[in-house]
Amino acid sequence: MTRWLHAGIALGVTAQLGLSLFMEAPDDKDEVMASGLPLQLFEVHEKIGLLLLVLLVLHWTWSLSGHVQGGLGHLFPWFSKDRMTQVITEAREAIGFKLPDPDVSNALAGAVHGLGLLAATAMAATGTVIFFNLSKTGHMSQLGETSHHIHGIIALLMWAYLIGHFATAVIHKRMGHTNVEEMFTLSEPLKKK
Repeated sequence: MTRWLHAGIALGVTAQLGLSLFMEAPDDKDEVMASGLPLQLFEVHEKIGLLLLVLLVLHWTWSLSGHVQGGLGHLFPWFSKDRMTQVITEAREAIGFKLPDPDVSNALAGAVHGLGLLAATAMAATGTVIFFNLSKTGHMSQLGETSHHIHGIIALLMWAYLIGHFATAVIHKRMGHTNVEEMFTLSEPLKKK
């Protein structure tokens, strides 16, 4: 279930970031109203965003019910001295382009995934607020405007996260680690002997 939820969220976030490059939302402050393909892409963005919110709620429910390998502390190590020591150690090694073997240690990967989950959740939450506060003419309440600004800031972080995530996967692959293939296998991988 974790793999399926992760795949849905990863595909959804990637699609959302891609759509954001070409879509145009209605804006009552703009003299030329959005129309045609850019407006249609925005409407697709809204629908995918609501679907992502559902997937994220399911992921949080699944995670909070004890289905995270290594426990929630694996995703959110910030409150454990031992876990943070391991994250810092792996971060220092990563700066020197020495990624840990994921079969041996993955504290940094867990912390990064936790941050990605928080960022995606914040994006979905602010996007939902915008959805319910944006009229067809482009007028937004103050809450919608504030959410829109926060949504835009987090979007920049999501771009950095996506690019960094992809780059790290390529580095792992080049180092001969099999974790990339295992992530894209939606069934349970065979246990190593």
